[in-house]
Amino acid sequence: MLKGVNKQILEITNTDSPYFEKIIFFVRSSSSDTDERKLRAEAEKISASTAVKPPKSRKTKRQIISAVCSALLSAMAGVAVVFMLNLIIS
Repeated sequence: MLKGVNKQILEITNTDSPYFEKIIFFVRSSSSDTDERKLRAEAEKISASTAVKPPKSRKTKRQIISAVCSALLSAMAGVAVVFMLNLIIS
């Protein structure tokens, strides 16, 4: 339990991280009279430098084959529609 503690807190909610929702900074009492914009800029710089992007997942062979088959079937369906429209028009 904390009693009589007076701390200035700076909270960053836009972290651009898939892992963290918000970051909370506790400002030192010696820096509490510093301009708020300067503190916020420093906090955003620190949070941007520590943000880690999630690793890219590799696609399995099954997913690649499925994507290629879907693309081929879509292309063949498009050709069939054009062929049918050409027969109807002429």
